Amino acid sequence: MTLKSDEFWKPVVTTKQVLAGDDIITCVILDEEGDWEVLGEEDFEDDDLDVVSVEDILALDPTLALLPDMVPGQTCVRTRPEEAWTVES
Repeated sequence: MTLKSDEFWKPVVTTKQVLAGDDIITCVILDEEGDWEVLGEEDFEDDDLDVVSVEDILALDPTLALLPDMVPGQTCVRTRPEEAWTVES
């Protein structure tokens, strides 16, 4: 499954820092239930979390369309937006 192939309305958990452009996206998790988490490199608290749609997160960072195919429970990482995604687990 890829982020770009999922339903455009499906919720994605991210942080307010990512949405504000104050943090770069470095980690994408497809959890065991098939839900997406798109996170940055900075630490965050629970009250920093926000929910947007797949469509919104792809518009925010089009490089997310380059994520490799993932299965539930996998994580993809990168250190900079211009780098390729690597499946970590």
